[in-house]
Amino acid sequence: MSSISDLQVYINQSGESIIKFHPNIRHYSIEVPVDCFALKIHVDYDPAYYIRITTDHDAGRYMSPDLDPGMGDYIAGSEVPYYDYYDGYIVRLDKRRGTLQNDLRMKIHIAAGSYELGNEEWEIDLFRPSNVDIAKKFTYGSHQDEEHNVRVPYALYVPSNYDPKKSYPIITCLHGTGERLEPLEANLEKMEMATAWARDSEDGVRQCLVLVPQCLIHYDDEDNWTSLMQYINGHSNSPFWPLPQLKAVWNLLQKLEKEYHIDPKRRYLTGISSGGFGAYVMAMDHPKQFAGVVSASCAANPYRIEELRGLGMWFFHADDDPLIAPSYTLEPTMKALNEAGIDYHVTRYPKGMVFWQSAHFVWEVMYHDEAMRKWLFEQKVK
Repeated sequence: MSSISDLQVYINQSGESIIKFHPNIRHYSIEVPVDCFALKIHVDYDPAYYIRITTDHDAGRYMSPDLDPGMGDYIAGSEVPYYDYYDGYIVRLDKRRGTLQNDLRMKIHIAAGSYELGNEEWEIDLFRPSNVDIAKKFTYGSHQDEEHNVRVPYALYVPSNYDPKKSYPIITCLHGTGERLEPLEANLEKMEMATAWARDSEDGVRQCLVLVPQCLIHYDDEDNWTSLMQYINGHSNSPFWPLPQLKAVWNLLQKLEKEYHIDPKRRYLTGISSGGFGAYVMAMDHPKQFAGVVSASCAANPYRIEELRGLGMWFFHADDDPLIAPSYTLEPTMKALNEAGIDYHVTRYPKGMVFWQSAHFVWEVMYHDEAMRKWLFEQKVK
């Protein structure tokens, strides 16, 4: 009889284990998405044994060579901690930029030890592909906006077989607060916010242009797409005022539409966290100019909700989001939409289902939703 009676391995919001465990099978191979940065391992075992899980690859923090055990980082070979909240071991996957520019191969070692009964071992080989190939399809530019006196760097994907005689949708992708000081390329390497659409397009599915502007800090640390951070710090009475960086994105979009044949009825927006706030503000400031918005962990201004009528909307949020609590953001937005009789879609992840880096990071799940991506490109300005 084996010391381990069940071994389950999950990625964020996966309803089923990505391995099929059998006690006599001691070696497993798995592949995870490019934006997977952790696994949850749940083990059922004989209490006479002690379980120790280690890996052969450090779990470093993004953009930093340093490890922080308080963030769940660990040295290769050291023991992976158990998390009571998730009822499992959280195995971090390195998201430092140098690692993200290459495929990741890592071994996870599981040992069950008992003084009386001896030792047993299991091993999992993990493979995570990089996003470099599709990221190379983007070109980089910089928009100096004279009207608002800000500079907006941007990445732009145009289909490899772009035909100027055809009309193409365009999706504008607004990053979150954490990406303001990171290299613009990081938006393409560490998440699928932009590359998911470009990958579909290169495969001949829902061909489009993809715009990824960056919100630089021009004045102070509260600079963002909207006044969200000013509001959090008590310096504004609303998180929904557009800041110059967001206004400049609209001008950038108008500039690109003079250079490329873009369908004015199929402009789309997607945004994560503060970028989601920005996406809805942009849609409200330019009503009937966008066909659909897909957002993560954010809110829309309930006092301007009527300006969203006719806009396709799909909200993604985790119930245990520690940064943007749904009771203060998503739920007031839904209440206003319901009272106005405006249609929308919402996906809410139960507590514990989005487990790393925290439940705020639902975009590490949502852009893999094929039904959502298909739905968005079915939306048109009426």
